[in-house]
Amino acid sequence: MRHTLCPFLFCLFFVISAFSQDFSISGTVENEDHEPISYANIMLLSVKDSSLVDGGLTNVNGAFVLKDISTGNYIIKASYLENESVAKSISVSADLNIGALQISLESQLDEVVVIGGKPRIERKVDRLVYSIENTAVQDQQIWEVLKNTPGVMVINNQLSVNGSKQVGVLINGRKVHIPARDLINLLSGTSASNVESIEVITVPPAKYSAEDHALINLKMKKNLIAGYNGAIYNRYAQAVLPKHTVGMEHYFKGKKIDFSFNYSFRHDRNITRYQDITNFLGTAQESELWTANQEFIKKQKQHNISAFLDYELSENSKISLSAVSLYIPKVKRIYDTQTEIVGDSLFSGFDTDILGSSDLINTSYYIDYEQKLNKKGAQLSVNGHYTFYDKNAAQALTSNFFDLDNNVAQANDFTINTEQYINIYSLQTDYSSPLGQKMKWETGLKYANIGSKNLVLQRGFDLETPGIDPQEAGNFSYNESIYAGYLSANGKWDALVVKMGLRAEHTETKGSWNLGSSTTKNNYFKLFPSASLKYTPNNNHSFNLYYLRRITRPRYAIINPFQIFQSNFSTVEGNPNLLPSTNSYVAAGYTLKKKYTIELFYKNATNSLGQLIFQDNDFNWLRFVNTNVDRDFAYGLDFIVNRDITKFWDFYLLSSFYQRKIHFTDLESNQLVKNNQFTWFMRANNNFTFLADKSLTANLSYRWFAPAIRKNSSYEGYGALDFSLRKSLFDNKASLSLGLDDIFNQGNIFSSRNYLDQNGSSFQRTENRVFTVGFRYKFGNSKIRSNKKYKRVEERNRL
Repeated sequence: MRHTLCPFLFCLFFVISAFSQDFSISGTVENEDHEPISYANIMLLSVKDSSLVDGGLTNVNGAFVLKDISTGNYIIKASYLENESVAKSISVSADLNIGALQISLESQLDEVVVIGGKPRIERKVDRLVYSIENTAVQDQQIWEVLKNTPGVMVINNQLSVNGSKQVGVLINGRKVHIPARDLINLLSGTSASNVESIEVITVPPAKYSAEDHALINLKMKKNLIAGYNGAIYNRYAQAVLPKHTVGMEHYFKGKKIDFSFNYSFRHDRNITRYQDITNFLGTAQESELWTANQEFIKKQKQHNISAFLDYELSENSKISLSAVSLYIPKVKRIYDTQTEIVGDSLFSGFDTDILGSSDLINTSYYIDYEQKLNKKGAQLSVNGHYTFYDKNAAQALTSNFFDLDNNVAQANDFTINTEQYINIYSLQTDYSSPLGQKMKWETGLKYANIGSKNLVLQRGFDLETPGIDPQEAGNFSYNESIYAGYLSANGKWDALVVKMGLRAEHTETKGSWNLGSSTTKNNYFKLFPSASLKYTPNNNHSFNLYYLRRITRPRYAIINPFQIFQSNFSTVEGNPNLLPSTNSYVAAGYTLKKKYTIELFYKNATNSLGQLIFQDNDFNWLRFVNTNVDRDFAYGLDFIVNRDITKFWDFYLLSSFYQRKIHFTDLESNQLVKNNQFTWFMRANNNFTFLADKSLTANLSYRWFAPAIRKNSSYEGYGALDFSLRKSLFDNKASLSLGLDDIFNQGNIFSSRNYLDQNGSSFQRTENRVFTVGFRYKFGNSKIRSNKKYKRVEERNRL
C-alpha cells in the first residue's frame, strides 16, 4: 500500500503547491562521466552567511526536488562521500530547474565502511550493474560470483551473455584480460573480496575488439589514501574430491606510486563420470550398440601471480607497468573406460586406460601511458602488450579387447605428444574529448600480431586402420595480423541517453602445414557498427533499444589440421580452412518502475563456428570435427523482475524464452540437417541481510535450463539450487563464509544425437554438489582500497 500511495501523494503535493507562494528547485547530480549519483546530499545555503536553508537527497536516478522555497537568492551545492560539487548561485522567483550538479569522485578520501549490504542491480543504456560489495557472495571466488551475476550464464563451464560465448573480461574499464582457455583456472583462484561491482556490458564500446560480443567489467575497490594494507585468505571445498586455495594480496600507495602484488596457489582434484552410448547403424544384422562408462580424474596445481605499478609522472600524466602470469606445472589426467559391445562384432567389449599429463605457462606484460591534454577533459592514451603462451601435453593409451567369451583377444597402445607456442603483440592508441556540454567522442587505432606454432607426435597406432588418416608427426604454423580503427560518440539530453560507434578491422592470416600441399591465406575487411539508446521520460517508464555486429575468429587450437586421437575409436580434427563468423544482435525493451522489464531480441550468426560430433557407421568411429555451421539464429523475449520484497530480502528473476534454429551439413551424407527447438531458461537470486549491524548476509539462487539444442546435439533440461552465507568479524577486518552448490545434485547433463544415420547419447555427471568454507583476514591500514587489476588484450581470448 505504501508503494501505491507514494506516487499519489507526490502528485497531490505538487497540485497544492501550485497555489502557494513558495516554489520548488529541481535538478540532478552526476559524476564526471555524466552518470547519476544516488543518495547524494543537496544543500541550499543562504547568500549572506552560508547557513543551511534547506536540504535533501537525490533519488536512485540522481534527481532531487527541494519544495516550499521562498523567493530570493541562494547558493546550492551537492556532496557525496565528502566530495562536493562547485557551489552554484541561483535566484528563485518561480519553479526552477538548475540542471546537473557535477561531483568528481576521483578525490583521495578516507574509506566509508558499510557492513553487510545487499546486492544492487542497476540498468544503464548499454549495461547491467550488479553491486556485490559486503554481500554473502563476496568471499567466494570470482568464477562462482559470475555464475550468479544477472545477465551472465555459465553452461558447461563457459561464460555466456545473450547466448554468446564470446565474452571479454575487463577490470575497472581498462583493457585487461583473462585468456579464454584458462578463464576458469584464473578466476577460480582469485577472491571476489575486492570486487565492488560487476558490469555486464551488452553493447561493448567501439574501442574494444570486434570479437567482444559482450564484456564483463569487474570494478575493483581503489586505493584512496597513502599507506599499506594486505590480506590473506584460505578456501576449502569438498565435493567427491577436495579442492584448496590459499592466497595473499599486498597493496601500497604513496604520493605518486601505487603498487600491488597478488599471489594464490590452488590445488584441485576433480572427477567426472560419463556414459556414452552409440548405436552404429547398418543393416539389421550389422548394427552394434556400444556403451562406454568412463571415469575421468584430473589433478592440478596452479600458481597465479600478478604485479601492478602505477606512477604519476605529473598532475596530468601517468604510466603503468603490469605483469600477469598463470603457471600450471603439474596436471595429471586419468581416464578409465569400460566399453560393452552388443551386436554383430568379434568383440564383447574393451577396456581403455589413459594417463595424461601437461604443463602450461601463460604470462603477459603491459605498459600504459595516459596524458590529460586540457581541463575540458581531452585525453590521450597509449597501450603496449606482449603475451607468451607455452603448453606441452602427453598422453599414453592402453586398450585390451575381449572376445565373445570375455577373454583378452588383443591389446593396443599408443602415445601422443603435443606442443603449442603462441606469441601475441599489440599496440593501441586512443584519444577522447568532450563535444559540447552533453556529448563526448573517442577515436583510436590498433595493431595486433599473433604467431602460433603447433607440434604433434603420435606413435603406436595402426596406420592401416580404415577410416582414419592420422599423421605420425607434423607441425603447423599460423600468423595473423589485425589493423583496426574506430570512432564513437555518446551523449545525454535530459531523458535520452545515446551511445554509438563504428569499428573497422582488416585481418590477414596465413597458415603453413609441413605435410600439407599448400599454404592457407585469408584476408578480409569488415565494419562493425554498434548503437544503444535509453529513453526515460519519468521514474515509472524506461525504453531501450540496441544493436551490434561482431566477429568470431577461429580459436588458434582448432585451426590446426591434425587428426588427434582421443581413444582408439575417436579423434578430434582441426580445420585450417575455417571462416570467421559474423554475428548480429538487436533488442528492444521496456522497464516499468525499475522493477519489471520485458525485452524482445533477434540474433543471427553467419558461418557460426562449432565442434560437431559425427559417427562413422562403416568403421565404428566417432569424429569431433571443427567446422562452420550453415545457419544459426534465434529470436525471443526476456522477462526480468528486480525488486525488494522486504527491508532484508531482495529478489531477482530472469526468464528467457526463444526459438533456436541451427542448420548444418551432415559429414557422412552431405545432407542439410535442420535443428529447431523452442526453449527457455530462468535464473532466480534471493539476497538476505540479517542482524542489526547487517554483518550476516545470505544468498539463495536457483537456475533451470529447459531442453535445448546446441550445434548437432539435443540437451535435456536440468537445474540447480545454491546457498551461501557470509559473516563479517572483528570490525569488518575478517570474514567467514560457507556455501553449498547444487544442494540436490540435479545439475547433470544428458545430450543426444538422433537424425539421419546418427544415433548416440552422452550422460555427464560432474561434481555438482560442492561444500565450501572460507576465511579472509585483512591487515595493515584497513582503510586502503585495492588497485588490483587483471590485464586483458582481445587477441588472447583465442588461446
